[in-house]
Amino acid sequence: MAGLPNTLISNVLNATTPTGTSGAPGSFTAFAGSAMKVRLNSTSSTASANGTQLTGTGYTAGGTAVPAASTASSSGSNVTLPASSALSWTNGSGGSWSIQSFDLTDSAAARSWFGDFNGAPISVANGNTFQIAVGGISIGLA
Repeated sequence: MAGLPNTLISNVLNATTPTGTSGAPGSFTAFAGSAMKVRLNSTSSTASANGTQLTGTGYTAGGTAVPAASTASSSGSNVTLPASSALSWTNGSGGSWSIQSFDLTDSAAARSWFGDFNGAPISVANGNTFQIAVGGISIGLA
C-alpha cells in the first residue's frame, strides 16, 4: 500500500482548509515540473523519512525517471505506473540487493508517495534484474 509523506499531507491540508489570510485556503507548493522518479530502498520508507536508498553498479542514485505519463485518476480511481514500459535495474554491484520499498519523487527529490513492495524484502542477486511491470505500482486514497 502506498503512503503519503507528512510534508505532502500538510501541504494538502493547508491548501484545502482556511489556513490562509482572512480564512482563505492556504497555498499549495507544487512539485518540480520534470519527470518523476522511482527510488528503490533497502529499508522501509515512512511518512517522516525516506528508506535507505540502494547503492552500487546498476542503480542510479536519486532514482529512475518514469518514462511516460500515467493515466489520470477519474472518479477517485487509482493511478498506476509505469504506464507504457517496465522500469528495470540490473544488479552489477558484486553482491545481492535487498529491496524493501520505493519512494516516488519529483525531479528535485521531494517525495510524493512511498510504499513497501509485496513480498519484501526482495533479494536480487548480482547479474540479475529487478523489474517493475507496467501498472506494477498502484496509488490511491481509498
